[in-house]
Amino acid sequence: VGEGPERGAIMAEAAAQGLDDIHMAGFLDRPWRFVGLFDIFALSSDSEQFPISLVEAMAAGLPVASMDVGDVAHMVAPENRAFVMRNEQGLAQALGQLADDADLRARLGVANRARAARDFAEETMVNAYASLYGEALASPMILR
Repeated sequence: VGEGPERGAIMAEAAAQGLDDIHMAGFLDRPWRFVGLFDIFALSSDSEQFPISLVEAMAAGLPVASMDVGDVAHMVAPENRAFVMRNEQGLAQALGQLADDADLRARLGVANRARAARDFAEETMVNAYASLYGEALASPMILR
C-alpha cells in the first residue's frame, strides 16, 4: 500500500524472479487499515528513529524483518530481534525464513502484538514522556 518512484523497478524485479502474484495497490489513504492483511512487515529503510509504521505492524500482530536502524531492534519483541539485520543479504535471508514458516510468523506476531500493547499504547507513551520531562524539569541542574 503506497506509491513511489520505485514501483516500476519493483515490478520488473518481481517478474525477473518469476513472481506473478504480486499486487501493488498504489496510494490508499489511511494505510494502517491494511497492515493486518500482510503476512510480514519488512522495513528496508537506511535511516529511521522510531518508525510509527513499525508500531502499527506490531499492533496488527505481524512478524518483522528489518534493517538495524534507529530503535527498531529495541522496539520489536525479543523473539523477533533475530530478524533485525545489519545488511541487505541478512534482510533477504530473514524474509525468506519468515516466508517459509507460518508457525514462526504467528509466534512472532503474537509476541510483537503483546509488546506493542504493553509498551507503545498511547496512554503508556504519554505517561512515559510526562515522567521523563517532569524529572528533567525538576532537576536542579536544568539551568546549568
